[in-house]
Amino acid sequence: MKRMYDLSPLRTKLTIELLKRIYILLLCALAGLQAKAQSNYYKMSLGAGAGAAVAFGDLRKQVITPAVYGAADFYFTPYVSVGLEGQVGKLKGGDTSLYNKNFSNSYKAGNLNVRVAAGAFMKKRYVPNTFNTLVRGIYVGTGIGLLRNDIKERYPTLNADPRINQGKRKSWDALVPVNVGLNVGLKEKNGYERFVINLNFQSNFTFGEGMDGFDDNPLFIPNSNSDIYTLTSVGIKYKFGRVGYYKR
Repeated sequence: MKRMYDLSPLRTKLTIELLKRIYILLLCALAGLQAKAQSNYYKMSLGAGAGAAVAFGDLRKQVITPAVYGAADFYFTPYVSVGLEGQVGKLKGGDTSLYNKNFSNSYKAGNLNVRVAAGAFMKKRYVPNTFNTLVRGIYVGTGIGLLRNDIKERYPTLNADPRINQGKRKSWDALVPVNVGLNVGLKEKNGYERFVINLNFQSNFTFGEGMDGFDDNPLFIPNSNSDIYTLTSVGIKYKFGRVGYYKR
């Protein structure tokens, strides 16, 4: 006669063990989803860079000149920031052999700006590949600032001709900067962005005629366009400070 064994206790034990493992797996999955749904970032940064400036004023010939900048930013989210920027450089233009006019401006400028990156408008869930990361770092921005003009060279040098030479050697002009650029973040082991490589193109629209040192009399020479200068730059930012939490 065969002996019958009661397997109920064994089945109960196996069921409890299986439920425990499923419960642990669910907890791990939920923790992973929570980590993916949240992005941590530093709320402040300091940066510096250099680039090429080009002036578009009352003189026909443009010259590429060097400029440097420093910046400080505060981040409301990883994709929205407000910042202060200062610039020092040279602006040149003109040609005495062709147009009988030239200038050299050792300028300083500062602005308060706001920048918004594409990541602020993209879907919260995305495949984290290189292409999507780069696209989310594309930004635009604008602000308000001041330009300090210091004309070191100018030809003609004297205000002898009331038609073409009424500008001042030192002056202030208000300006509006318009920025288009790309931020490429470099992450630490903890996943936070500590360094950011910045590529930026900035157009500065000035409200005045001091940038090139010439304020042509409109009665003799038509002059309805504002002075503009651009700065194409490469820089690096160091992020630090309090950590913010952004739900993606």
